[in-house]
Amino acid sequence: MAGKIIADTIEGTTTTETVDGSPVTIPNSVDTKYVVNGTAKAWLDKPTDGASITDSFGCSSLGDDDTGDFTVNVITSFANAFFAPMGSCANASSTGLFNYVVESRTTSSWTGSTYYVTASVNRTPLDRVTHTAAFGDLA
Repeated sequence: MAGKIIADTIEGTTTTETVDGSPVTIPNSVDTKYVVNGTAKAWLDKPTDGASITDSFGCSSLGDDDTGDFTVNVITSFANAFFAPMGSCANASSTGLFNYVVESRTTSSWTGSTYYVTASVNRTPLDRVTHTAAFGDLA
């Protein structure tokens, strides 16, 4: 049987640190709503190729929609489509940047695009290593 902890506050030991030569007391408690609401409900790491997953949490599958475009499907739906997916991809090169953009959201998935941007602001779709996570209330 799984355990259950019910608490309104998580409390730790009070600490003091020195910031710019002055002592600063670090808060020693946090309301559990910040822990629950501030935690990613789903995250995924994918390699360069289309629909494989390196590692994930809360994700049921990854769809390869087109070059640079993919859909992350979640196990438990979000309460609405106003959750906050975000992420990053690959490294910058000497002639441009690789970008990741969230294109759309439903309660059960979000779609993202990775592309290469050159100095002339051309957007070229390109499959890249991508790290993405979503924050919000689950249904």
